[in-house]
Amino acid sequence: LKRSSKCIIQSNSNMRRDTIKGIITSSMAFPSLILLGSSSSVASAAMYDNAAVADSQAVTLPSGVSYQDLRLGDGDVVSEGKRVNIQWSLKRSNGYSIDSSSNNDGVPFIFIVGAKKGQRAIAGLDEGIRGMRVGGIRRIIMPPILTYVEGLDDGNPGPIPPGFGPKQRIKRVIELRMDVPDESFLLDIKATRVQ
Repeated sequence: LKRSSKCIIQSNSNMRRDTIKGIITSSMAFPSLILLGSSSSVASAAMYDNAAVADSQAVTLPSGVSYQDLRLGDGDVVSEGKRVNIQWSLKRSNGYSIDSSSNNDGVPFIFIVGAKKGQRAIAGLDEGIRGMRVGGIRRIIMPPILTYVEGLDDGNPGPIPPGFGPKQRIKRVIELRMDVPDESFLLDIKATRVQ
C-alpha cells in the first residue's frame, strides 16, 4: 500500500510539472499570452483530446499572423479551395475568452479556404489554417486588422459569435484597441473535416 500511494504521488507530481512546463513554453512562444486559462476552457476541453501532442515552433507569416500546432492531425491537409469544418475557441491576447463553438452547441464553423465571397473566414484564420491536417489543433494569433474589420453585424466572414455580448467585446477591441501593440485575437481551432 505504501509503495502504490508513493507511485500515485510521484505521478501527480510529474503531471503538475508537465503542465507548468506547457504554460511556460506557451508564454515564451507568445509573451502576451500568459493567461490562457478561462472558465470556458473546461467546456471546450474536448476539442483538445484525441490527437498526438505536437512539439512545434511558432511560425510567423509576413502579414503578422502567427500560429503554432498544439496537436498534429493525421487526416487530409487543408489547402486553397477546400471546404473546411472547424471547432473553435476565440480569446483576446490577455487570455480573456470571447466565445467558442462549444458554447454554441458544438456547431462547427464551415468555410471555403481562400473564398472571396460566400462561406469565407476572417483573413487571419484563412491564412493561418493552410497546411493544417484534420484532427490537428492549431493556435492562431491574429492582429485585429486581419480579423473582424468587416461583417461582424451581418455574419460573414466568420467565425462570428452569435451573442450580443461576444460581438460587443470584439467591437471594443476593433474600435478602441486596434493600434495597441500586442493586442490580438487568439483562435484555437480543430479541423474536423476537409472536402
